Amino acid sequence: MSEGKEDFDVNQVFENLLFAEEQAQKSGYTDGYESGQNKLLKGYHLGYHRASLVAAQLGYYCGVIEQYLHSNKSANEKVISLANEILENIHHFPKHNDNTTDILKTLENIKFKYVKFCSLAKLNPVIDFLNLYEQLIDCHLVDFISEKLWDKCLPELLKSELDNVKTINDIWKENETVTQLNEFIKITKLLSLQACPMILDFKDIPEFLLNLDNDKWKFNEIKNEDTGFMSKKKLHEVEILGHVVGYIANSTGSLVIDAGAGKAYLSTYLAENYQLPVLAIDSSNLCHKAAVHRAEKMKKIGKQVSSLVKYVVTKIDDNTDYSTMVNIHFPNWNLKSNLILTGLHTCGSLAHSLMKVFLQNDDFKKCQNVGTTIALLQVLLHSMGLYNVRIGRGGPLCDFPTYAKWALLKIGVDSKKIPSTEILEDLYQSHIHFKLKLNLFQILRIYISPVLEAAIILDRIIYLQNSKQCSKSVILRLFNPVLSPRQYAIVAIK
Repeated sequence: MSEGKEDFDVNQVFENLLFAEEQAQKSGYTDGYESGQNKLLKGYHLGYHRASLVAAQLGYYCGVIEQYLHSNKSANEKVISLANEILENIHHFPKHNDNTTDILKTLENIKFKYVKFCSLAKLNPVIDFLNLYEQLIDCHLVDFISEKLWDKCLPELLKSELDNVKTINDIWKENETVTQLNEFIKITKLLSLQACPMILDFKDIPEFLLNLDNDKWKFNEIKNEDTGFMSKKKLHEVEILGHVVGYIANSTGSLVIDAGAGKAYLSTYLAENYQLPVLAIDSSNLCHKAAVHRAEKMKKIGKQVSSLVKYVVTKIDDNTDYSTMVNIHFPNWNLKSNLILTGLHTCGSLAHSLMKVFLQNDDFKKCQNVGTTIALLQVLLHSMGLYNVRIGRGGPLCDFPTYAKWALLKIGVDSKKIPSTEILEDLYQSHIHFKLKLNLFQILRIYISPVLEAAIILDRIIYLQNSKQCSKSVILRLFNPVLSPRQYAIVAIK
C-alpha cells in the first residue's frame, strides 16, 4: 500500500468520525427536542386534566352548598356563615399559576372547610331527629310490656299505622298502608353516615394522605388459616385498621400507641407484619393477662412473637402521660412528634379521652380511632316482687318456662317458690299478642341506630375540626358492615 493511499485512508477515517459526531449531535438534538415537545404536550394535557378535576371538584362543592342554602332557609348560623365563606374562597380561587399563591394549599384549605360544612350541616338534622325519638332510643326492651313502651315511646301517627299491621312481612311491601313507616325508614337512611358525601372509603387513604408514599399502599387479606386465635370478624378489623396504621407509621417513622389494646390483637399484628414498635395499653389487668397468655399460645404453636410490643396496665383518661410511658418502655426512641395514637372499638369515655390527649400532646401527630332479652321475664319478676334484677346471658332459649326457671334459680329464688311449668306457659300464652309489636318496636330501634352512630361520629369529627390543630381529619369507612357493623373510623393529622 502506498504512503499517499495510507494518508488518504487515515484522513477519511477522521472525516467519517467527525461527520458521525455531527450527525449524532443533530440527531440527538432532534430526538431530544421531539421528546421534550411530546413531554411538554403530555404535561400540558396532564395539567389540563388536573385543572379540570380541580374545577369539577370546586363546582361540585358550589352545587352542594348552593342547593343547601336554597333548601335550608332556617339553617344554623354557623353553617350558613361557613357555606358563604367557602363560596367566597371558590370565587377567588386562582385561575392561573401564580408564584405568590400556593394553589395546592388553597385547595386543601377549601376541602377542609367543605368537610367541616358537611359535618355541621349533617349534624343539625340528625340531632333534631334523635330528639324527636328520644324515648324510643333511651328505653330498654326488657321494659316493653311492664312499662307499656309501645304507647309511651312512639309518635301517635306512626303508632296508629303500626297498630294495623297484621304480620311482620307487611312492612316490607311497597304499599300505601305504612306511609309513616316508609317515611321513617327513608329519613333514617338519609341521616346515616352511609348517605354522607364527605365519607372516604378504605381505598381513598392514599388520596387523603397526599404527602406519603402511595407506592406502598397495597393490601392483601390473609388467606391462610393462621388467624392468630382471632374470630373472622376480629381478623378482618385488625387487618384493615392494621394496614392503615402500618402504612402511615412506616411512611412517617412513627411509634404506635394502641390504647384500650385488650388482648393486643392489633398491637401484635402491627409488630409482626409492619415491624413497628407498639405500646399496648389497657386498664384491665384481666385483659393484660389475656394478651400475655395469647402471646404464650402463639409461641407454643411455633409462631414467632415480636419483642417490639410492650404491654402496660394503667388507667386511661384525659391525663394519661403517654410520652413518659414511651420513654420508660422505649428508652432509645426519640419522640420529636412521631407518635401515632390508635384504638380499635374504643368504648365508653375512652374515645373522647384519646382525642383530647391527641390535641393536647405535641408528640402526637396522627390519630386513628374506630367506637335478646325476653321482655316477658320482667313481668314475671315484677309479679314476684323482684325489681332491678340483673340476669346476664347464657340461658336456655328453647321455650319461656325453661328460660324463666333458669333465670329465677340464677338470681337465688328458692326452687319451691318458682311457678310450675303450666303457670309459666299460661303466662306466656296470655302475652303472646305482644310478640308482633315487640318485633316492630325493635325494627324501629335498629333503623334508628345508624342515625345515633352518625351523631356520635359527627360530634367527634367536629370537635377535632374546631380545635384548629388538625391539618386534616376525616371519617373513614373501613370495615365490611356484614362482618363488622361498627365500620367507621376517624383519622386526624396535625
